[in-house]
Amino acid sequence: MSPLQNLLGVFAATNASPWAAFDAVAGVQWRDAKPLDNPDATGPDMSHYRSGNLLLAGFGMVDVPDGKTGGEAGTRQDNEGNAGATLNGDAAAVQSIALVKFYPSENYQEILQHQLSGDAAVKPIGGSCALDFGTTAANTQKNAFYQITLGANAAPVFAEAYIDDDGGNQGPGSTTFVFYRSKPAQRMEAMRCKES
Repeated sequence: MSPLQNLLGVFAATNASPWAAFDAVAGVQWRDAKPLDNPDATGPDMSHYRSGNLLLAGFGMVDVPDGKTGGEAGTRQDNEGNAGATLNGDAAAVQSIALVKFYPSENYQEILQHQLSGDAAVKPIGGSCALDFGTTAANTQKNAFYQITLGANAAPVFAEAYIDDDGGNQGPGSTTFVFYRSKPAQRMEAMRCKES
């Protein structure tokens, strides 16, 4: 199984995934040994985080930023599927998972399905959103929402996907996937997304 399916399998396994359940997920390399306090938390569900990396299948080598800043900034070769993974949650459990890869890729459903085994299903549940979240500005990030079922007896996981076309001087833009345990109906409503 892919690193993402392994990660989502732990996330979907219980109603509350304790942080320690993610310690040994195959294919995920954690940068943080344990959850850290999030000083930028917008609510109790985001008070802690833990970051790492995993590789999404189906991508090839590309130029990505080398991490240096200013005049020293350059590029290096890396697999486009090399994604940053961040667990977000409260002190006790993980509430959401965010994945970010370089380069905008709008084929969200195809990317997700490519990470999952044959008995898993990715079903669109919303898209064509009118607004960017928390604003009155037109939706420029092409947000779309999916329900992921990992197997016949597994609880569903919900995904929100969006792109950032303009990486500015920081890089080539990005694609973000955020995974939730329950349907993000409030976000979909706030962005005036069409339900599928």
